[in-house]
Amino acid sequence: MRLFITLFFCINLLSGFASGSYTSLAEALKNPQGAKSLTLSGKGLTVLSEDIGKLVNLERLDVSTNNLTALPKALFTLKKLMYLNVTANKLTAIPAGIANLKNLQELEIGFNKLSTLPKEIGMLIKLNRLVAAKNNIKTLPVEMKQLTELQIIDFSYNQFSVMPDVIATLTKLKSIDLSFNKLLAAYPADIKNLQDLKILNLKATKINAKQADELTWLIPDCQVML
Repeated sequence: MRLFITLFFCINLLSGFASGSYTSLAEALKNPQGAKSLTLSGKGLTVLSEDIGKLVNLERLDVSTNNLTALPKALFTLKKLMYLNVTANKLTAIPAGIANLKNLQELEIGFNKLSTLPKEIGMLIKLNRLVAAKNNIKTLPVEMKQLTELQIIDFSYNQFSVMPDVIATLTKLKSIDLSFNKLLAAYPADIKNLQDLKILNLKATKINAKQADELTWLIPDCQVML
């Protein structure tokens, strides 16, 4: 039995080395150059070690469902990172260092305690998916207009009273979720520029049926959900 367990452990370890995927930072640090994906979801973490910066080729990092109140500076040195998930932590801010993650394509920051996003988020010019649901966000930085590759945004369960003008500048958007922004009552006239939009979720907002009809006319290929 001991031999079987030892063999099983060795096979899994070698498999991790081969694929570059890890579920332990300690194990990933044994192969820092080869680590491509690290999943630390639901580990009860209160701190993410600065050693994360040693994984210089990391492309995917998932630290969701922990108790992180801050993100280490070393995280923002990972220039090859394409996917970052910090959902369901206790973050009150996203550091300006996020600007360094130039290759980031997907960013999940929902279910935290964010009241704003840094203007530096506008530097993530390859970003195509942004999920920031269940925070306390009321406005968006105008610098987000630089995110010209964005296709999916989820700001459901936030505190918007008006759809931010900057959203109407993101002409590649295909899906917008603003549901359960219970104060949301208006949208910019320039929303007509979002002709690639297919889904606009406005459930549990103050947007009424008349406004929804107008939206259907302004964006004829979009499904407006009330």
